Amino acid sequence: MVGTASSTAVPSLTIGDYGTLDITASSCKSSESSPVFSTSSFQVSQHGSIVVNTDSAVQLGDINVMNGTLTIENNRSNVFMGDGERLNGNGTLNLVNSTFGSQTDGVNIANSMHITLTGDSSVYTGFLATGVSVSFDAKSSEQFFLNGQDTTVDTSFSNVSGKTEFGITANTGETPLSASYVKNSDNSYSLVVQESDNHTLTLSNVSMASGYTPGTLQITQDKSGNYLISDASANKGNSDNHCGHWDHNGHSGRGGHSGWNAHDGSSTHNNHGGGTACGGQSGNWGWGFGGCGGSDLASSIQKIISAMNGAFSSCNGWQPSNCGGGSSSSWFGGSSSFGKSGSAWGSSTVSSHAGSHDCFSSTTPSTSHSQPPVYHNTSHWGC
Repeated sequence: MVGTASSTAVPSLTIGDYGTLDITASSCKSSESSPVFSTSSFQVSQHGSIVVNTDSAVQLGDINVMNGTLTIENNRSNVFMGDGERLNGNGTLNLVNSTFGSQTDGVNIANSMHITLTGDSSVYTGFLATGVSVSFDAKSSEQFFLNGQDTTVDTSFSNVSGKTEFGITANTGETPLSASYVKNSDNSYSLVVQESDNHTLTLSNVSMASGYTPGTLQITQDKSGNYLISDASANKGNSDNHCGHWDHNGHSGRGGHSGWNAHDGSSTHNNHGGGTACGGQSGNWGWGFGGCGGSDLASSIQKIISAMNGAFSSCNGWQPSNCGGGSSSSWFGGSSSFGKSGSAWGSSTVSSHAGSHDCFSSTTPSTSHSQPPVYHNTSHWGC
């Protein structure tokens, strides 16, 4: 086990049958030029293993013979290889909540290596030799990046799900224009990607996870310019595409006019709780510290909200609420003091938001996608 950082590179490392090297050293100053562990090359026998379980930099050398198991855990793009960048053999590469390779330095996988990805892992490959196999974790989001200049790749990809994303790195000079799955005679699929300059990339051996049938594919770009191919019809959850969630704490919706996320629901705001809300009513009460009223603190926060409203341009159009005895006030208007019954931000128990989630605009909400009931019990901004 390597538990402390060392600046001395191991010239050549051999792990014999049933031998294991655990690399757990950690250093906040580690980098590719100053890794916590370094070797120029390694060889792992059939039942041997190397386990990298650190988020610090680890240098694994050039052309490595991998007949055992290499496991990389909890490391994001901080395990490096040398100029050869090649794993060669019939062993297994396990990625657990890790990223291996990069946009500019893809790892070449040779012979009959097997790759497993679990826990939201990603791998960037240079080339894949015939006989290589890859399996995904259908319960988490995995990314597998390819060289866009390849033509037909016969690597076996198994357990592909709606959360699986195939990628093409931006520096290969190819731009994917469209992608689709074509069913093969043996019930596997071929992923056919039409690229710029009449180039076609085909993954000819793709098997789906149990219960998953692929739908329409979409092509997007990540923040580094890499292209991602994903299933547009798969349920990706409710995070990135929702505007301005902020601890609704039991808000059941108001036909798309809540001023937050346009959650379709009942016609009144009757789940804010507390039993009394603004003048003794249980519905249609104001958002904010003062319930139907406000306070100096609420007025200050109103100014902050107003500034944020301008910053989050796609989430503007805050809505007033009718409160109390028929009076109308904006979120933080009114004259009641902070702390009255039913006036706290989250005075009720959390209940589900049934209906459709859509980004709110100042006119009408869209109905972009349907969601099962979602529980909101955290506070966060986002668009």
